Amino acid sequence: MAVLTDIGDAGDIHPKDKQDVGERLALWALAKDYGKKDLVFSGPLYKSFKVDGAKIVLSFDYAGGGLVVGKKEGLAPTQEVKDGALKGFSIKGDDGKWSWADAKIEGQTVVVSCDKVEKPVAARYAFTSNCAHCNLYNKEGLPAVPFRTDTEWTVEGK
Repeated sequence: MAVLTDIGDAGDIHPKDKQDVGERLALWALAKDYGKKDLVFSGPLYKSFKVDGAKIVLSFDYAGGGLVVGKKEGLAPTQEVKDGALKGFSIKGDDGKWSWADAKIEGQTVVVSCDKVEKPVAARYAFTSNCAHCNLYNKEGLPAVPFRTDTEWTVEGK
C-alpha cells in the first residue's frame, strides 16, 4: 500500500510523480516481503481514539520517529513545517453533524477539537475528494493514511 494523497492530482487518477510512488511501494516490499526490520515503511496509520471532554485523542501505528506537520513539493523530500497547523481533520458531535476541526500533535497522538462541538463522538482525516491540504506525516516523510473513526457511512448534508 502506498498513500499518495500528497502527490496525487485531484483531477487525474494517475499521479505524475512516479518516483515517490515507487519508493513508497519499495519500502513496503522491503519490510513485508524481504524482512527488513529497521525501516519505516508506512505513514501514520490510525489505531484508536478516546474522547477526553470536548476533544478526541487519536493514536497511530507507524508514527516512526514522531508525528509532524509536513509539506511535499515535487520530487524533493517531505519537509517538516515547524509550528505548522494540521489540516484535513473533521469532528462529529453527538448531534450527528460534522465540522472542520482544529488539530495539534501531542507526543505520539493528535488531539482534535472544534468550538462548535461540545460532545464529540467521531473524527475523520483526509476524508474528502481532494486531500491536497492534508499534512500529517511521520518524521520519515511518509503521509498519514486517510481514516474515519466511525463506521456509519453518510454523505455531508444528507
